[in-house]
Amino acid sequence: MKALTTKQQNVYDFIRKKVGRIGYPPSVREIAQQFGISTRAAYDHLRAIEKKGYIRRDPMKPRAIEIVGSRDASAPGAGGVVRVPVLGRVAAGLPILAEENVEEYMTFPTGMVKQDGNVFALEVHGDSMIEDGIMDGDYVLVREQPVAETGETVVALLDDEATVKRFYRRNDRFELVPAHPTM
Repeated sequence: MKALTTKQQNVYDFIRKKVGRIGYPPSVREIAQQFGISTRAAYDHLRAIEKKGYIRRDPMKPRAIEIVGSRDASAPGAGGVVRVPVLGRVAAGLPILAEENVEEYMTFPTGMVKQDGNVFALEVHGDSMIEDGIMDGDYVLVREQPVAETGETVVALLDDEATVKRFYRRNDRFELVPAHPTM
């Protein structure tokens, strides 16, 4: 495959990220808006990227862009996507009532999500895990499992309340510890 120009690479990366995030590619108009260019210029970039073998398009359909040239199988759009249900929210602070209703779906590249169990996403509310890079409003991917190793970050369900914390096994007890300097 021929190398992409910087602008073509930016467009290609935008398409891959969009496919990885929402499961389908952007329209020509969305590409144009993203880069502040005309739809004609966006179309020209797509044609050049396709000619170099990185994408395949159906000119009769507005969003028919397929990623074909990725060298990284875990890259967004390279090997398909996995739809993960968002089941509600989880506290990163005081525990909140656990809700298990599918609110929406998020898409992730297949290489990013291990599919060896029940996998779902929860929206984080609170800031008790900021030292682990988990911020208020973030989503955490959760794989349901019966046992956790000491030091792992877990979503724990305690009397119908869910919270995200670090898990520690100490002697004959368990501790859920925040990753926040003042907690």
